[in-house]
Amino acid sequence: MKLNETATLFSGGTDSTLTAALMAEKFDKIHLITYDRFAFSSVMNPMVNVKKLRDKYGEDKFDFHVIKVEKLTRFVFYERYLHNIRKHGFFLLTICGLCKLAMHVRTVIFCLENGIPNVCDGANQGMHLFPAQMASVIKEYGDMYTRYGITYSNPVFKYEGPQDLDFTDRLRLERVLSRDKEPATATAARTANTTGRKLYELGLMPSENVKGTELDRRMQPRCFQFILFNVFVHWFYLADHTYEEYQDATVRFYQDKIRAMVKHLDDYAAAGADSRLARMIER
Repeated sequence: MKLNETATLFSGGTDSTLTAALMAEKFDKIHLITYDRFAFSSVMNPMVNVKKLRDKYGEDKFDFHVIKVEKLTRFVFYERYLHNIRKHGFFLLTICGLCKLAMHVRTVIFCLENGIPNVCDGANQGMHLFPAQMASVIKEYGDMYTRYGITYSNPVFKYEGPQDLDFTDRLRLERVLSRDKEPATATAARTANTTGRKLYELGLMPSENVKGTELDRRMQPRCFQFILFNVFVHWFYLADHTYEEYQDATVRFYQDKIRAMVKHLDDYAAAGADSRLARMIER
């Protein structure tokens, strides 16, 4: 067991980069994991910030892994598909969360294979429309990791969201959340204690206003399926429901999906190469 090592889900954006920087102060080795699958492009973009982190904290502090999860992501998307359509309907289109679930499952496997007892993630409360950024879904992930002896944390969760409304305007958030209905985390996005500002103070970013800019896009993989998630959330579900209804339905769906994946992880932990998940792992 490599007690002083951690794995970090690493997109290369401001949230995951600050997570990695904070972990550099706690751990001897940080495994930065960027995932690759269909609909992703520019998966080597995170190397921009891997280099910055190595320059600041030392070349040997960070290992960088690009892991393919195409088969696993398809499996997560289509697991019990007809059952989930009957029970959860169009929530099967919340693909950003399903993609992240596949990444978390693969991270559990990575940690089990390499004896790494810690995982951290860049989930942030300001990105509250995304399933993997919701506190109740994060708790389910924490329980999943704990089941396999892994400590899961989100060190930048309480940082404030994107500066002003530049990023949320790009997502057309103003169409579906009136000012008096916004969650508290959305109003916090208009103050200054952001991951971008902290990275600027650490000398890792040229400006504190990075999220949602062209520089931000050059640091991360691009995903074109995000468009489908955007349409589902803004033009379908939130057009006729409150944010609270959206959050409740999202949590119910992901509780089911995470628990289904836990059963497969249990099988993997017990049967190894003979398990169904083992056939989804791409080396």
